[in-house]
Amino acid sequence: MFKGTLIAQIIAVVSSIFIAKIYGSEAYGVLSVYISFSSIISILNSLQLDNYIVTCKDKIISNHWFNFLFLLIPIITIFGSVILIPLHRVFFYKTIENSVIILAILSAILLSYNKTHEYFLTSYKKFTPISFAKILLVLINIFFQFVFYLKFKIYGLVYSSFISVLIVSLYFSFKNKVYFKPIDYTIVKNNIKKNKSILTYLLPSRFINNLTSQSVPLFIYAFFSLQEAGVYFFSQKILTMPLFIISSSISTVYFERATSLMQTSKKELFKATKKIITFNMLTMFTFLVLINTVGIYILEMFLTENWVNLRLYFLILSFLVLSRSSFSPISNIMVVLDKNSISLLFNVYLLIVNIIAFYIGFVKNDLTYTIYILSFLGGIGYLTLAFYFLKIIKKQSII
Repeated sequence: MFKGTLIAQIIAVVSSIFIAKIYGSEAYGVLSVYISFSSIISILNSLQLDNYIVTCKDKIISNHWFNFLFLLIPIITIFGSVILIPLHRVFFYKTIENSVIILAILSAILLSYNKTHEYFLTSYKKFTPISFAKILLVLINIFFQFVFYLKFKIYGLVYSSFISVLIVSLYFSFKNKVYFKPIDYTIVKNNIKKNKSILTYLLPSRFINNLTSQSVPLFIYAFFSLQEAGVYFFSQKILTMPLFIISSSISTVYFERATSLMQTSKKELFKATKKIITFNMLTMFTFLVLINTVGIYILEMFLTENWVNLRLYFLILSFLVLSRSSFSPISNIMVVLDKNSISLLFNVYLLIVNIIAFYIGFVKNDLTYTIYILSFLGGIGYLTLAFYFLKIIKKQSII
């Protein structure tokens, strides 16, 4: 699975540099708005109940949940969209085409479907289709990015992103077609009662977390400019590339393994978790040093002049990305340890940090104030969370 994700992301990053050069920062700004909306809704519309597919050890129950989510997701998406679209019209008066918002809503459904497919395949330890889907997503996206540039110089990135997610969703549906069966709602109802902590803590926690991270480009777009939103989004995309590879490859496997080790050997769980955190941070530190020295010079030589402040954003955001690497790949440990309340508290903290950061940046009329605060206080939060859970696992391993 790691090999497939690595190949996909290397291709994605190399191509994104060429894509950034031909499309420019404004097109990336539009893409950031599209991805922000679809990501925020996709966290909400599954109610995070897809996590139970992995933690559930009964394959029959897991299969009923798998099918139930395919009915639940579009229903919740409609309700979420009814709330978010008016907010977009009120706060983001600089309008973009309605087609972007519509595609973002449809994309949210497909993203949640794909995550449900991934978790279901994970429960059966079938990681090869997940790996192939990641490569397929990247290749299709890149192909249509170049094709659509000829006709859609601003919205081509959005259209290509949607088509790639759609095709991957069709691929997953084909792979899992034998598991689409009638739903026993009694089983679903009984197991919802057993998983109240997911709805009470994990759902609001992850929604707030996603809201704080994904809303940054939206607020930059609202209070500053679409171009600056594009530069921020591109900076984040490049910097988090290794983190995305690690998280995509390790987190799903770690989720399944941690669930198993909780029952068999908590000492092994502690060793595995500590090893992953150490590897992640060393890998990210090496990458961040390279990208802020040699890498930024290459990018500035290649890109055009409309990518202002790229060097500064790279440097400021590096601390946040390094800190996130300590916890993001093992974040499912909160579900395994049933510590979803801690997740909620942490994400409320991140939301407060975002509010403070944007208030100060808006008052000072300088986006760099906002990014400095987001990076420093957010980074401290992620490091604290990683050390806290290491301590909890170590304590349980001794008992």
